[in-house]
Amino acid sequence: MNEINQNQSLYNDLVRDWQEQKALIKEQIKLIDPMATSLRKSTAQRFLSATLNVMMEILMYLLAIGSIAYLFFLDNLGPFYILGKITTTPELKTLFPGSDLSSFGMAIKGLFVVIAILFLIIGRMLANIRHKNATLSLAGKNMKTISGQHLARKSEIESLEQKHIMVLPQTDINVDSIEVIKKDEDHNDILL
Repeated sequence: MNEINQNQSLYNDLVRDWQEQKALIKEQIKLIDPMATSLRKSTAQRFLSATLNVMMEILMYLLAIGSIAYLFFLDNLGPFYILGKITTTPELKTLFPGSDLSSFGMAIKGLFVVIAILFLIIGRMLANIRHKNATLSLAGKNMKTISGQHLARKSEIESLEQKHIMVLPQTDINVDSIEVIKKDEDHNDILL
């Protein structure tokens, strides 16, 4: 008698675990599938976005290098060659104190350094965005794989339920519960 109760207890525990797995898989599919769909992009869209991002990143680095290079040729290239003429013309040196003209020249050069630093920062931000997009793409791919595995497991559970429909206890079909529907023991089916 004790062995029958242990078998019945094991059977009840297995059925309860089975139903909990079924409910858990259904809930996980509800959570994962929309996220995986929203994270995934088509290959062409992902390639175009990555290519544009890399090109913009390279452009920002080139602009930073160009700003530093322009700094060295500032006195020879327009429109800032006028600044070089102003600082070297003796008539204008008498109008402005010498330190003001040299401070103005240093301020212009400082602006080019700041612009170069900002281009470098933008380039690094674009690199971080590129890495983030690659990570999101991988996450979307993995989530889609997990969702597919859950759907396969759900179909296996449903096929096993159909195979053993007479052996498994009935559950409430309209409500996604994990509890077994219990028979009322005090109900009498004897006809009057």
